[in-house]
Parts: sequence; C-alpha cells; structure tokens
Amino acid sequence: MAQVAVDKIVFNYTEYGDGKLTPALFLHGWGRNGTEWYQMARELSAQCNRKIFVVDLPGFGGSSLPKIKDIFEYSELIYKFCKYMGITSVMLIGHSLGGRIGLVLATKYPKFVEKLILIDPAGVKPTSIKRSAMNLISKIFAFVPRSIRSKVVSPLMDEDFRNSPTTGDLYRGVVKDDLRSALPQIKCKTWVIWGEKDKVLPLKLVDVYKKLLTYPTVRIIWGAGHDPHLSHPIVLRRVLEEALWT
Repeated sequence: MAQVAVDKIVFNYTEYGDGKLTPALFLHGWGRNGTEWYQMARELSAQCNRKIFVVDLPGFGGSSLPKIKDIFEYSELIYKFCKYMGITSVMLIGHSLGGRIGLVLATKYPKFVEKLILIDPAGVKPTSIKRSAMNLISKIFAFVPRSIRSKVVSPLMDEDFRNSPTTGDLYRGVVKDDLRSALPQIKCKTWVIWGEKDKVLPLKLVDVYKKLLTYPTVRIIWGAGHDPHLSHPIVLRRVLEEALWT
C-alpha cells in the first residue's frame, strides 16, 4: 500500500505484479475502498501477466475528499493519477461507481482505455416511479433553502446517499448525469458483467449496454447481486481472466 499526491488529492493505492502486458486498474464502487479487490487483483496479476493497480477513489479509504461538480471532473482525477503513475494505456475494471468512471474515461480518452470491463456499472439510470418522483420534487424544491430541502428529500434518497453523511455533496455530483448517450461513443472492446439478482441496478439494464455499445460482450453471474466480487469471487475471477486475455 502506498500514497501519492496528485493535483492536491492524496491517492491511496496498491499495485501487484510486474507483467509486461497492458496494466489493469481496479476502480471500486460507492462507499467502498480498494481492499475489497486486493485478493482478486493479486491472483489476476499472476495469472494474466499484468501489473494491476487498485486505487481508493477520492473520498474513500485512504484517499482525500475532493470538491467536484460532476462525474466528469471526478473521472479526470483518476486520469491524472494514472498519468502521474506512468500508465499510458489501461485495461479498466470498474464496479458500480468505478464503471461509471470507466465510461467517462473511455469516451474522453479512447487511446487510454484499451479495454473496458464493467461490473454492475452505475452509468445508466434505471427508470422507476420513485426516480421520476424525485426528479419532479427536485425541480419543485429547487429554490427552497437547502436546509429545508434536505429534510424533505433526504428520506427519499438512495441508501448510498443516506449512509454518506460526510460525502453527500460528492454523491450528488457523481450520480446526477445519465451516461446513456456516451455508450455509442465507446469504440474499445467492452465487457459487461452483471449479477443476476442485482437489486441496486437491475439486470434489465444490460439490454441498454448491449444495444448501444459498439463491441459488447455480456456475462451474467447467476445468483449474484450487486457485489459479485463478494458473493461469487471465484466465478467472477474466471470471467475477468477471460476478459483480460481475449
């Protein structure tokens, strides 16, 4: 485990292996940190002849909390970290929020992301009655003082938001944009891996990725929920081995 300061942000990261192939980068989900991926990264680095980096996203684990406006500014921090580390191209493996970052980087820096591997990615917002109601409420309360607005809206927000008292502003920034329109712009090979029983981001969203991505490969982790790396690590590792080799 090590730390570096890039553009006034402290990044906590770990690297495994010294393979000569394009390195891989693991990006975790909201409210998590890189420790969830250490064992997976260690095993894959040995099997796939790649150096693998696991980084705590800004605001989580040992990385400092940034002030950003949206997912685009947030993703730029990851790109700057990679440049600092001398990573010129990458196999980007992103879970949930990490997948959201991957979509942004693959769109903005197509030569940087050699392959994109998405695990239950949070890029496309699912449609629901609750979400539609939230959008309406946010417009109605747009001019209401924030202290009052928070009391009304917070109980209706996602569990991730309610469980993040110190990162509420960060949450609002990184989730507000639907990245559906970015999918057709991604020209690299993209793997979409989804837990069959994901209750956070439903399996039906796979159809959106299959339809809009240029080179999609889809794998379903049967019986898994939103965190297949925790519930089905052996199955997921085999899928990731396939994705990194093909």
